[in-house]
Amino acid sequence: MQGPCEPGCPVPPPGLDQTFDQGSLSHRVVSRGAGWAGLKARLSGSRTFVLETTRHTDLRSTRRLAVYSPASSEVWAVTEAPGEHFSDFAVHPSGEVTLGVVRTDAERGGYDLVRFSYQGEVLARHPLPEPTKLPVGDLGTDLPPRPFRMTSRPAHALTDGWLRTEARGESLVVAFLTFVDEPPPTPELPPSDLVSGAMALAWLGTGYVEQWTRLVDGRHRVDPSAWAYDEFRWREAPFRPLLAVDGDGSVVVGRTWNTQRCLASSETFQTPTRLECLLGEDVTSPMDTEYQPFAFTAFSPTGEREGTHSFVPAAVAEFVVFDLATRGGAVALAGTAVRRNASDGIDYYPPFPGADANMAPYDGYVAVLERRSGALRFESYVGGERADHFSSVRWTDQGLLAAGATGWDRWSGGMSISRGAGPLLALVSFDGGRVRTRSLPLDGGDRHFHLLGVDAEAGRVVAVGLAEAPMTHAGDGGQRANMTFGGLTLDLR
Repeated sequence: MQGPCEPGCPVPPPGLDQTFDQGSLSHRVVSRGAGWAGLKARLSGSRTFVLETTRHTDLRSTRRLAVYSPASSEVWAVTEAPGEHFSDFAVHPSGEVTLGVVRTDAERGGYDLVRFSYQGEVLARHPLPEPTKLPVGDLGTDLPPRPFRMTSRPAHALTDGWLRTEARGESLVVAFLTFVDEPPPTPELPPSDLVSGAMALAWLGTGYVEQWTRLVDGRHRVDPSAWAYDEFRWREAPFRPLLAVDGDGSVVVGRTWNTQRCLASSETFQTPTRLECLLGEDVTSPMDTEYQPFAFTAFSPTGEREGTHSFVPAAVAEFVVFDLATRGGAVALAGTAVRRNASDGIDYYPPFPGADANMAPYDGYVAVLERRSGALRFESYVGGERADHFSSVRWTDQGLLAAGATGWDRWSGGMSISRGAGPLLALVSFDGGRVRTRSLPLDGGDRHFHLLGVDAEAGRVVAVGLAEAPMTHAGDGGQRANMTFGGLTLDLR
């Protein structure tokens, strides 16, 4: 029998379930105009890597990649230059980092990969390689031989990038959405047709080389309504791809499943059928932002297409997926949903006692699907008295870790949010049977405090997001200063 640990001997960190039950939750707020807010966080060893953003009073925005020590002091950081948009980043086992950069003034070939050493030195910077291993059969009948223009639309402070990156050991996988590489109908018109792909790349020490490239979705368009949910990025979801890499090297690319993406898949890969694309409940209009059925396409480690599976929960009036993760042949989704009642209506709630029940009952949503079949393993709705959603999800050894926002109100007759959000953390057991949540009393006013990125390691959770972020009408009447925001970091251990 092992005796008690002597002073100085290593003590195993607590599990996340114990951390959620008993851990100390601290937070740091950066005031508006005083610094950076977090979009994505990754923990690696003793360091925290954060993609950060700020919005200026003239509505211009700037991003940077920052690396922090355990004491939250800055180790190194790199800020985007004029004409650049930092789209995503990936941390490799060595502690080196690959940053996806979009050169916004490029006419084509504007997606760059920048590799940084552990100390923050640039090891290589090159455009994403021109695909040479794209199967001819992926092109269908309406794409040029070189379909990927590798350019995107202008991005704002919170845009989820069209170039996504995930480490596969010291190598890399990327997913990208881009305009089709062809002249526009007239010189005056910007490009409008989109196409998406996935590429696996090997790191050679001085640069990346293509291993395989596959088409994800053929020619299509996305044109969501102009209004959006404040800083929650509802309008970004119809566009951007989501990317995850399983432990065996398999690749999963997810996105909102609209009729044009579905028809492009039907034309090129003969699944689903054209009729299913036009009449199915698991597909949406290219303009919709509220009801967004989801689809993911899986590829084997060597690039064989395993199939595309669409998904929408049963009996929902609204649904959005904001993030995915994969492990052990399963795919986890995180987002939000408004459920229908037994009479096919919606149980709206009042914003305060005695008021009319006219607020939309959003719940945070987590589900796990089988990667090969798309079958639902379980789903879990996480909701308080008001509206909730999840922006980020991560696999852990104790369950699914999700982060987002709670306690906000959205009027049933439009898109306006009338009550600010507070931060929400949740740990969902692998069968969905138990949900632990942690939050802070930062909500309830006329600004948002909410989380956009989360990660966990060794019994510690770090989540990043926005503080004092604007609500729907904060900038009305040209009040640009009201559209700025501060930063929020939560540390649970």
